[in-house]
Amino acid sequence: MNDQTAAQEPIAYPEWTEYRKKNGLDPLGMQNSSVSLYQTFLPGISNVTLRMRYYGLYAWLAHRYAKQIGNTDPQVWKRYVRRAEALYALIATFHGSKSGVASTKSGVAGTEWAGKTLEKQTEDVIAFAEAAEPGSETHYLKQAWGAYGAAYRSQLLEIGILDRTDTHEIPLPSRPLGEGLADAFQTSVGPLADLYFTLIERGSVTRDELDMLEPLLPSRVGAESAERSFYEDILLTPEGAPTAGALSRKLSIQLILRIADLLDREPRPDEIRWLLYAGCDHEGNTLALDDPALEAQRSRWWVYHANDLCHIAHEALLKFTLDTLGTSPRGRGMAQLIGTCTEDILAELANSPESWSVMLSTSEPAPNAYDERDPASEIALAEEIIRAGRDDKRICTAATAAKAVHLLAILHRRISETGADLKEPLGGFNPEAFRSLLSETDFLERHQNEPFRRTIERVLEERVIRRHLTVALRKLRHQGDYTFLIEADDGRLRLREKDGPVFTNPRLGPAIAFLKDTGLLEHDGLTARGREAMNA
Repeated sequence: MNDQTAAQEPIAYPEWTEYRKKNGLDPLGMQNSSVSLYQTFLPGISNVTLRMRYYGLYAWLAHRYAKQIGNTDPQVWKRYVRRAEALYALIATFHGSKSGVASTKSGVAGTEWAGKTLEKQTEDVIAFAEAAEPGSETHYLKQAWGAYGAAYRSQLLEIGILDRTDTHEIPLPSRPLGEGLADAFQTSVGPLADLYFTLIERGSVTRDELDMLEPLLPSRVGAESAERSFYEDILLTPEGAPTAGALSRKLSIQLILRIADLLDREPRPDEIRWLLYAGCDHEGNTLALDDPALEAQRSRWWVYHANDLCHIAHEALLKFTLDTLGTSPRGRGMAQLIGTCTEDILAELANSPESWSVMLSTSEPAPNAYDERDPASEIALAEEIIRAGRDDKRICTAATAAKAVHLLAILHRRISETGADLKEPLGGFNPEAFRSLLSETDFLERHQNEPFRRTIERVLEERVIRRHLTVALRKLRHQGDYTFLIEADDGRLRLREKDGPVFTNPRLGPAIAFLKDTGLLEHDGLTARGREAMNA
């Protein structure tokens, strides 16, 4: 997944052709608790499932392959998958170039390759069989199983569109959902489905045929089609959620629709998470939820976002220690580094409190956590912390580190005042492998009456530096990855690399795209059908 570098910036979802290396090494092992949480909110949607019509396309392809080909050799199935994706990229790119509308090919795998292929191919017939061969040097996608294997297959199985079989390795459309969706896709595109499959087998296509295949574009799902109804049912399960995952997905989708209604436009992913945390928009307009199930789901999102705020505060403190260590090329002893960092942070805190307990009593949460104009609000503190950066381009100052400490106090105070239940969503995690808002507030409570200086020293040494060294050592032992940012040598710590605060990315961008593909949401807000779904 691609992490957000700032919670307040819109996510630019790619017209991707290659999956990029995951940003961030989770240097404190705290992001994994956030990831584990958000995976339960929108199951069946991931950060790289960017267009919903792929679900129908794969269901149809698996159904057609089983009926017409029936070969259980995985390599044969792989060839059909890759050719189908390469051809789909050519269709989207051809019509995107023709119309000049970039969104036509947005989220379609292989469009970079397709663009180059269409540009340099002067003949009418465009061959794509070679580019679809696994291991081909002219590949449309490097991944052996294409976007299907790298992104969609797991989600198709999660939702129940595809089923595994005991007799061979090739999944089959489920009954009734998978087969129903396959039939609906076939009906939507009509005779073009036969042409599409013929071209997959042929491995080449003409420009006239690409022109004819426009109805297959991910944005061309018919408003009154059975295919569209299947997609809406997957997102909102109107007849009752068959699984806990389907119910959670439905509730999260309904929350997004409620937020779009409040804003009267398409929301950005960062707006959704802040609105669910604050319970209102940045102007203080309340997100009204008249359903206990929706309020309970919002509470889970609250814990997720608060957990993210907790780990970016700790990652900012890590960045501060790394930047401080970077001023000493020969390194520093642990005690010296902790002492210097603590002294600098305390100097930035007016009327340094006697203890963490006193810090809590004087850290009044802002009336609206989402009000950027209030310097004490969580969003204002988070924006300042994120500006600390993750490399040498920006330095985390002592003032920013002090804001990270302040944010931890605000979070601790919010939990006490709201009575937020952290144990239900976070209590099941092994505290040694998963550090979270729960483990960190428990730590602070255990030391709340100690001298404040000693508490900050403990946080920097135990929860930041030693924690990072433990996480990096675990990754070295179990994964063979050398991710140390700090190296210890002869009793001194030396800087190796830098990292810093980063928010996790909870799949909200693809969820918004799915709502638009399904005709429930548009740029100006909810459609009539979307409003009906919201009120159902």
